[in-house]
Amino acid sequence: MDRLAFQEWPALLRRRWILIGAAGIGFLLVGLAVFFSLGDLVLLMLSGMLTLCTLLHCVEFYRTVRRRRYQAIEVTCMALGRPSIGRQREIRLLLQDGREVVVTWDKRVNLRIGRRYRIFYCLDCAPPHGGAELHDLPAGNLLLALEDLGESCAGTAIEDKEDA
Repeated sequence: MDRLAFQEWPALLRRRWILIGAAGIGFLLVGLAVFFSLGDLVLLMLSGMLTLCTLLHCVEFYRTVRRRRYQAIEVTCMALGRPSIGRQREIRLLLQDGREVVVTWDKRVNLRIGRRYRIFYCLDCAPPHGGAELHDLPAGNLLLALEDLGESCAGTAIEDKEDA
């Protein structure tokens, strides 16, 4: 199996992995500070469990990227649906090859219409709808990182046609 050294990781994935680990350590430090100042053992145990879960996520993230079990695709956001009750919304994306896909992501994923994005997503899990073409369906639970690449040329062309 071809493994990817940490220095060869995409910068966005490196930064995200470091932030996940730092958040886990931060949870533990806050729990320790509260424990030593107030003697609250319950909060220390809760922060310890949160730290453990965060660090386990960090380890899984590391294994996923190191073993190259992820894919990166570039898309343009074409439309954002209204958030539903379950905090999900449908997003219409235009792939590089001209195909459009509709994905359902958490409404907190910050996307803007007409902007290009590079999406890093995990290849380990089965597609959410049981369908084929996992490479075209980056569901919210498979999302590793999202990089904003700026304005889309197609988006500016669409705006220019509307102005004319």
